Amino acid sequence: MVRILAVGWLAFLVILSASKSLGYGHWAWGSIEHFLGGNLQMHFVMAFILSALAHLASSRFWHRGWLLLLLMIGCALDESLQFVLPLRSFNPLDFFVTCAGLLLAALPFMVAQFRQQVA
Repeated sequence: MVRILAVGWLAFLVILSASKSLGYGHWAWGSIEHFLGGNLQMHFVMAFILSALAHLASSRFWHRGWLLLLLMIGCALDESLQFVLPLRSFNPLDFFVTCAGLLLAALPFMVAQFRQQVA
């Protein structure tokens, strides 16, 4: 069930980003951004939820940091695409806030994995 939620959340984020890039669905992403208090807050919350769900849905092997690295690479690709898209604007701060959300949600899983290795 958690895997379905994780994949669903990832699909939601991809569709949301694509619709913003194509100039569609302002009512959706604009409302979410407004509800969460702004662009940076939206990046943090969306990334935090994505990372938490992905870590809950994955095996312990991925909790060693591989999943976090994969999520960061995916977010970096999404943010870097905004550099070339005419309807989007690239902002490195968006990426750093996204990474903070990914890392903060991944931290308990990585600590638990480390504790199991030490014990």
